[in-house]
Amino acid sequence: PPPTLEDIEKARQSAAATDPLRQAEAQAEQNKKKLNPKFADLQETGQWGGLNKWEKYGICLLTLGVIGVAIWLGIQFGGGGGEETGENANTGPQTRAPTMSPSMTPTLSPTVTGYRLTTGFSMMKKISPSIALPNNPEALKGAKTRSGSTPQMLAAEFILYDDAQKLSVRDPTFLERYALAVFYYANGGCSGDWITTTNWMDPVNATNHCGVAGGNGKWHGVFCSLQGRVTEIKMNGNYVTWKLPREFVAFTELSTLEVSDNRMVGELPTEAISMPKLFTLLLNNNDFEGVFPFDAVKQGAESLDTLWIQENSKLSGSVPTSFCSLGSITLDCANFQPQPVYVSPDSTETTFVNDCLAEPEGVSPREYTCNAEVGVPIEKAADAPVPAPRICGTPAAGT
Repeated sequence: PPPTLEDIEKARQSAAATDPLRQAEAQAEQNKKKLNPKFADLQETGQWGGLNKWEKYGICLLTLGVIGVAIWLGIQFGGGGGEETGENANTGPQTRAPTMSPSMTPTLSPTVTGYRLTTGFSMMKKISPSIALPNNPEALKGAKTRSGSTPQMLAAEFILYDDAQKLSVRDPTFLERYALAVFYYANGGCSGDWITTTNWMDPVNATNHCGVAGGNGKWHGVFCSLQGRVTEIKMNGNYVTWKLPREFVAFTELSTLEVSDNRMVGELPTEAISMPKLFTLLLNNNDFEGVFPFDAVKQGAESLDTLWIQENSKLSGSVPTSFCSLGSITLDCANFQPQPVYVSPDSTETTFVNDCLAEPEGVSPREYTCNAEVGVPIEKAADAPVPAPRICGTPAAGT
């Protein structure tokens, strides 16, 4: 009899079971039926032909999101190092947060203070005589209680440890305030020689030397710009004693220095009278001595216009023609040989003026005076109060 359909199907299945090729084809046909139609093209050709663009975007974003979460989890719990096991693996994240804040807070302040001490002290040593300060700022502590302290030590201790202003070393007024403190301790302010000491080194108020708006708190004789830089020091006739401090080199914005009619002595330090913006320099009627450094002063203070150095009987030198352009010069001509001297006994014209006129520029000072007066030492009032004994510093030998 002819085979039935059932017999044919059984025969086909029997052949597929024994033939590997037919068996593979049958399995592929079954898998194809189970595959989502949208991914059929991806399976056969590698293209997403069955997906619209929004579905494709969604799959991409989902993939990126999974990757981002994995990275975040790795950063949070990875610890930046190798894997931890056991008890340490559970305690790492809990201990990091509470220990970070305590470790930073106590170390921040000492670091800033240490920088201010070491850097500020180094800046002071650069403008002061080397033997006037110790080798480290720690040695300054207690200087105001030691009789052998120098004015520079007292000033440095005040600025670095005691001054309520606590100026930053990056503030250009830091060294200016130090120079003023040296001036106070070395030149009679501390010892009570000055006739007027208004607000200077006030231990109670500790005012800014420039004062505040309206001038309140300003130190007597100190004038400042709007930026707080010292531009004028006018201490004439105030019974200022001792030598002009070398630390005045810190006043790079100074235009006027008036210390005439005082009791100052010694040789003039070039760096203290040759600041770049110096315009008026009045040193008359003191007891300065030595050779006046004309060339160095003119080279540093190119804007100098007024120079009064008369009534200093021990001061001498020779005025170079580079001073011809000044507006006013007054000196004791007899001390400054070979020039300037008068051309003749009955002449009011000096050889200095003649030399100036002979210069190619043909200029001469608008006011040139050969002083004929004798300086009168300033005296304090008889009823001036006697200050209480205090340590004001002893200048280091050679300074």
